[in-house]
Amino acid sequence: MHELPDTVALDVVLLPPGPVMDMAIGANRTLLAGNPGGGIRLDRENSLPHISVAMFPARREDLPEITAKIGRITRQCSPMALAADTVAKHRTKTGKTVSTFHILRTEVLQLFHKTVMNTVTSRSAPPAGPPMFAEEVSALSVDCFLRFPKTAAYERYSPHITVGFGDLPEMIPGIDFPVRFKVTRAAVCHLGGHCTCRRVLAEFSLGARAPAVRGGAIRR
Repeated sequence: MHELPDTVALDVVLLPPGPVMDMAIGANRTLLAGNPGGGIRLDRENSLPHISVAMFPARREDLPEITAKIGRITRQCSPMALAADTVAKHRTKTGKTVSTFHILRTEVLQLFHKTVMNTVTSRSAPPAGPPMFAEEVSALSVDCFLRFPKTAAYERYSPHITVGFGDLPEMIPGIDFPVRFKVTRAAVCHLGGHCTCRRVLAEFSLGARAPAVRGGAIRR
């Protein structure tokens, strides 16, 4: 078990199916081959490929209520048919390039994002800086996390799977865009450096009557 800080950096996410996770992890390894110190190393245990839905700081004692609310939302949402249509890139404030798999923003995905954001906003806590995270993080990670509601939510929501630092080619051997897939799982995660999903705090099956909530069962 890992002791959570008083204020926790949370991300409500959608978890892509195994083949898409493996696709993101493989692309991440391609980036790391050219930049071993890239900072983002995806895997299925400690740094999950994911589609962020809502990032926010929350008090540790509010987690049971937050996960219960997310559970109610996921029960009302059927599995989502999504598609990664291209490699997208953006530059950080420090000039580094971050490569992602851009996800088409469907109406149901936008509605899910809006519903979750409206739900968690009332439980958002004052930020507590780097101690909110699951590991030591940079000021850039804290800034990216705190800017989410203003720069990446609602009409500015741009769903994606972060692949890593570096300039990923748009044509990748073995990947034929668009990649269509179905998402059946959501989770509440404790964030680490570069807003990676370091620990799953609760996991849900979309549309399930009894979501599989791992409340407090935190994996390293």
